[in-house]
Amino acid sequence: MVDVLLPLVTLILGFFASFMLELLRNRWTAQNVLDVRTAERHHAAQLERAAFECDGLRAVHTAIHDLLNRVNAIAILLAKAEAGGMDWRESDDGQELRAAAMHATARCSHESALLLHPPVIEAVERLTTAAYPMYWTRASGSDPRHRREFFEAEQAASRAIATRLRELYGFAPSGD
Repeated sequence: MVDVLLPLVTLILGFFASFMLELLRNRWTAQNVLDVRTAERHHAAQLERAAFECDGLRAVHTAIHDLLNRVNAIAILLAKAEAGGMDWRESDDGQELRAAAMHATARCSHESALLLHPPVIEAVERLTTAAYPMYWTRASGSDPRHRREFFEAEQAASRAIATRLRELYGFAPSGD
């Protein structure tokens, strides 16, 4: 009887062990596939976020460049008006340039609202704040304090954008 039962028990135990090992192998394989898919989705999401942020940074940089051009155009008109003893804001070109500078400032603010990196957002906010006296006051760009503050804010914003782009492209350590 032992001769018949021992092979039968061994066969049953072997079948059960094989069945359990197959279940564990399937679970392990399924978990590995899930982990790989999760990692791929996470990587794709990071790439999308980086692409979105790069596009936003480029848009802000373009808006800053436009604002800088508008403020410089006001400085040219200001110099001409001062030579003639006039107020630049009262001329037709002055009103048009002021409106263009206001629009460029609003565009900078709008584009920065879509950003994800606080140091860049703060730098752009500082720039838009410094831009206000450049086109709203009578002295505008002739006041050295306003001019210095505006151009320092522009340089800080450009540096912040460049630093963040280097981080996104992997050329500098990330602060996140």
